[in-house]
Amino acid sequence: MILDVEAAAQRLAAGEVVAYPTETVYGLGVDAGSNAALARLYQLKGREPARALSVLVPDLAGMERLVPQLPDVAKKLGRCFWPGPLTLVVAVAGEEFSLVSSAYGVGFRCSAHPTAQALARASERPVIATSCNRSGAAPCRNPEQIQQAFGSELPIVSGEPAGGLEPSTVVAVASSGRTLLLREGSIPYTRLLEELAA
Repeated sequence: MILDVEAAAQRLAAGEVVAYPTETVYGLGVDAGSNAALARLYQLKGREPARALSVLVPDLAGMERLVPQLPDVAKKLGRCFWPGPLTLVVAVAGEEFSLVSSAYGVGFRCSAHPTAQALARASERPVIATSCNRSGAAPCRNPEQIQQAFGSELPIVSGEPAGGLEPSTVVAVASSGRTLLLREGSIPYTRLLEELAA
């Protein structure tokens, strides 16, 4: 089932799971603050709830609204590499993202794909950003693979297809500014370090 961005945002508000394209692979999104929606997502992926998820933001300003005490290093990386295939993991005060956080904090992703950006802007609540695949399987790169993996009932947001890059690089940024590579992806970690040293 193919939907436009506005219809997909309504589905998210209703607690449903939607698939959307990014510059890497297709992602699955739900309302990041809904227990029921997150449970549906974990069930759909066959994933353990203990594993952290990332949050889709439209831009760096969107992340700063959610994380007022954002470390300067995270801001610099966001300015240099967003929108793009980089997930920044930072500590977040309060309970809003407790359901999707890890020991390092909450991951935030600003996709360079216009459809993912439009979905993040159209949604009234923060949206989850996780790869569209069953746990342990390769991520879906086109609508046909999504239908094979999840059936024809999973809503897919229309737009340009996924870009096909490697998954995002995931970096934790401590309040001290220290960085820790959690997953190397499309952007080499050495490139991030070079930018920080400049």
